[in-house]
Amino acid sequence: MVVATGDTVTVTDLALAAYEKALQPKRLELIPGGHFDPYVTQFDAASGAAVAWFRDQLTKAG
Repeated sequence: MVVATGDTVTVTDLALAAYEKALQPKRLELIPGGHFDPYVTQFDAASGAAVAWFRDQLTKAG
């Protein structure tokens, strides 16, 4: 799960609470900034974390 630490749209504390309730497999990536920063200014970090997670899961499944 990619969570922006300063998100006021998808509020950070609610996103973190949802992450805590989620079952495994899971991984948390905290990105500095607001709601759109993972898509704009932090895209490389956010997308890189997502790709790494999917690669890891697909490797385990295959």
